[in-house]
Amino acid sequence: MKKFLSGVKKNIFYISLITGMAVLVTVLGLYNAKTNSKEKNIVIGQNTPYGDTSESDMQTKETLSGKDKNAGTEDGTRSDVERDATADSTYAEDSAADLNSGDTDAEITEDDAGQSDVDSENTQEDNEAVSAATGGEETLSYDPKESISWPLTGNVIIPYSMDTTVYFETLKEYKCSPAMVIEAKAGDEVKAVYKCKVAEVSSNSELGNYVKLDLGNGYVVTLGQFEDIKVALGEYLEAGDVVGTIGEPSRFYTKEGTNLYFAIEKDGNPVDPMLLIQ
Repeated sequence: MKKFLSGVKKNIFYISLITGMAVLVTVLGLYNAKTNSKEKNIVIGQNTPYGDTSESDMQTKETLSGKDKNAGTEDGTRSDVERDATADSTYAEDSAADLNSGDTDAEITEDDAGQSDVDSENTQEDNEAVSAATGGEETLSYDPKESISWPLTGNVIIPYSMDTTVYFETLKEYKCSPAMVIEAKAGDEVKAVYKCKVAEVSSNSELGNYVKLDLGNGYVVTLGQFEDIKVALGEYLEAGDVVGTIGEPSRFYTKEGTNLYFAIEKDGNPVDPMLLIQ
């Protein structure tokens, strides 16, 4: 025993060192074992989707997940339905607005038509008032810038001439001519030269049967040498209307033969027909 104790005393340093190392190794082993256990728990928790490995919890989580997905789908469907409903409502409002616009346009068109009828009635009333004021007569207003037509087609036997004298064969004399004498045949039709009113129907020894036509603005046309007059006093004529037919010449124009006496006056003064005729 003494030897043992003496040996221990001599090697106490080494014994303490070995014992300390053994304790250290033991402590480190325990620590490592504990650390590994925690790491396993952590890995298991991470691989489990919901941090729990129990089957009931997994089913519960899956059920909840399915509900969330269904809820998301329902929400999406509800959103689509709401969008469709909103679109339908907008379309309906636009259609109603278009119908209202169409109704408004129709009302405006009807108003315009009504206004047109009113204007037409007013114009008719104005015309009637003017007609009543003038005794039912039309207003004639010849403009010398407008051409008149020939009353008859034929050669000019005696021209208009107020500046120089011309020879009248039947009368055997020279004198001024306030009219044109146009060659014609018995029965030839004579026509109105412009819109006019029959101002006079008569006869005399020089012109035979004759007609005076009032063109307005002081212009009067005289047509003579008629056999038959087809118009009446006060009658209104348009250009081209038949006034009458040519007859035998008066005794003032027997040598010249059948003809039409054609004269134009402005306020009683002779006017050269060639200045107005086309």
